[in-house]
Amino acid sequence: MKHLLLIFSLLAVLHSAAQNGNSAFAFTQVPISVVSAALGGSQVATWRGDINQVSDNPAFIDSAMHQAVSLNYLNYLTTINQASLAYSRMFDSLGFGSAYLRYFDYGTFQEYDELGNELGEFKAVDYEVGISFGRRLNDHITYGATLKNVFSSMYQNFAYGAAIDLGAFYQSADGNFSSGLTIDNIGMEFIDYTGRSNEFFPIRVNAAISKKFDKAPIMFGLQYNDLQKWDLAGSDGDVLANPTIDPVKGEASRSTLTLDNFARHLSASVALIPSENFNLMLGYNFRRRLELAISERPGLVGFSFGANIKVKRFGIQYAITNYHLSGTSNHFGITTNLNEWYSKKSLN
Repeated sequence: MKHLLLIFSLLAVLHSAAQNGNSAFAFTQVPISVVSAALGGSQVATWRGDINQVSDNPAFIDSAMHQAVSLNYLNYLTTINQASLAYSRMFDSLGFGSAYLRYFDYGTFQEYDELGNELGEFKAVDYEVGISFGRRLNDHITYGATLKNVFSSMYQNFAYGAAIDLGAFYQSADGNFSSGLTIDNIGMEFIDYTGRSNEFFPIRVNAAISKKFDKAPIMFGLQYNDLQKWDLAGSDGDVLANPTIDPVKGEASRSTLTLDNFARHLSASVALIPSENFNLMLGYNFRRRLELAISERPGLVGFSFGANIKVKRFGIQYAITNYHLSGTSNHFGITTNLNEWYSKKSLN
């Protein structure tokens, strides 16, 4: 049975995301952690004690996160929403373990036949389930891995893939300098929407550094994304549509060794940390700015802001990210530690 363009438009959007978002499961590029969102989308060396950051770097280990639970919500764009749940604990023999579940909802769509008769409604949703384990190599270096399974359901079509993310994290003795390295998406899409594809995920390599100061409550972070690929501008339609024309031969060409290409790899962040119970965060994503901002009115596209405050036994997180001039995305998170609840009960 044939259906109207709405269904095929959605398929085209997801296919485009697969080309420019580096996988058929492009939703995995949206940060789960509210803290990560506030810091520019991902900072694999800036550990702020959020268990959801383990989805960025599985080498983040903190014994204080034993029995931590987190619930996050994201109003992404229009009717697109994301919800996630995470839990972590220390294991004597295995190390630091955590698990998360992400639900990504694109909304409800109306189905019609070729004559315009309404046939009903259907939803398009994605899921991601991840299990992470991290261990300490020595006093300064930790390492970890995440096994993630991703599922996608759209109308009567289904897709499934699985991958492993690897991470390493270094922290100086005084805790003021840290660095991180991750290798993501070592895996493949076992089933695509046609039910017959076996394609490898495009691997991503990210490296970052972070610096905190003794006499100032400030932490700076800088990350270089996609080490495995230099020409990120090659997937930007605006760049490809404006090549350099040789005045003699009339041939179109495009230089890839440019400052523009270098900038697309970078994201930067700064956190103001007056106390462990309260901090403010600011992030800037160069690639997001270059690819999504409108030249006439760029606004705050590429910038992100956030705050993290602890009230009694709850941590409350909020971040706002600017993907486009027409709207912003709002991230909400709440965390708690079950150990604190158990301790409270034992005292009563």
